[in-house]
Amino acid sequence: MDEIGLLASSLPDAPPPAPEVVARARARLTTHTTHGVRRGRHLNWTLIIGAAMATAAVITVVALAATLLAPAPAPVLGTPKTGERLLLELADRVEKLPAETGAYWRVQGTRVHRHLVGKEPTRYWIASRGDIVQWAPRKPGALYVQETESFGIRPDTPADEKIWRKQGSPDRWRLPKCDNASVCGPTVLEDKRSRRKYRTMGQVTEPGMGGLSVAELDALPTDPARLRERLEGYHKADQKRGVPWSWEEFIRSAVRNMMTAPTRPGLRAALLRLYAEQSEARTAREGNDPLGRSAIVVTVGDEISYQVGTRLVPTTKEIFFDSRTGEGTTERFVTVNAEGGFPKGIVVSSIVIDKMGWTDERPKLPPGCRGKAGVTC
Repeated sequence: MDEIGLLASSLPDAPPPAPEVVARARARLTTHTTHGVRRGRHLNWTLIIGAAMATAAVITVVALAATLLAPAPAPVLGTPKTGERLLLELADRVEKLPAETGAYWRVQGTRVHRHLVGKEPTRYWIASRGDIVQWAPRKPGALYVQETESFGIRPDTPADEKIWRKQGSPDRWRLPKCDNASVCGPTVLEDKRSRRKYRTMGQVTEPGMGGLSVAELDALPTDPARLRERLEGYHKADQKRGVPWSWEEFIRSAVRNMMTAPTRPGLRAALLRLYAEQSEARTAREGNDPLGRSAIVVTVGDEISYQVGTRLVPTTKEIFFDSRTGEGTTERFVTVNAEGGFPKGIVVSSIVIDKMGWTDERPKLPPGCRGKAGVTC
């Protein structure tokens, strides 16, 4: 599956990706479409929190102003816990949770991209918003369903709306090009809502762990040593197929995929213990996600360049794990350094999981979407 193309079509109001970042992302995610070990695997569990943010990672967007900084974590009494210890303690808690089940595993997420627009010297912020809902069936052979909807682009805050009205209430904006025109050029944004779209999917293949079915997830061992052995087999198979990622990149991808998948608590705990051995585990810290939920936050991955005015500035990605369940709740990109007059630590793009879990409710599809895979309506 072409994840970048799929998510780009779901986010029509976002600027085009930088070519150099697209090439890197495609090399990692979509080099091949078959797998020598696992055939007929299903939809990537990270279409909402993983692939959606992988797509956001290749989209050049404008950073938030200092007034839009994410809220600081709640104060912690005493010395805050950090690093792999947090992940190991989280694994211990997760392991004790009861297993749940249902007819569908439903994940509902909200994504936001923000852009700086308007006339100098008074500029304002606009935000494009939308949601994605994914339904994954427990019953083998049943169809996966993805719902997407764009809410358009509007001024981000009441203060931004005031400036927007003074400048004529436009519904179309042109972003400036970067200094390096070969990386990013001028982009036009339009305030257009989209009707809700439904896509039905059958069997697809994915590199890494993103395409495992519910049955395949249930078959994975919960002992960390045995799980490592199984994952190493998948990693080697991907390498033989030409997927150019290291073990560190593979385990990172596996954790991101399966923290939003219907993994039973024992498997989630084993994954967290393997993840605690990786170098980025040292960045783990306590915090709150954008909805105020207690979380363990990890800084992951390589720096990605985003457009801030006429500059490309480095950003890094943060993943939030629920402090009770170990499930992924948020991915976001934040500026690494003070660039172009903007301080570090500014959120430029985010996706938040609003709801996730098993349900006996079923997706309600419009006429024409039933009974067939590969239909968009």
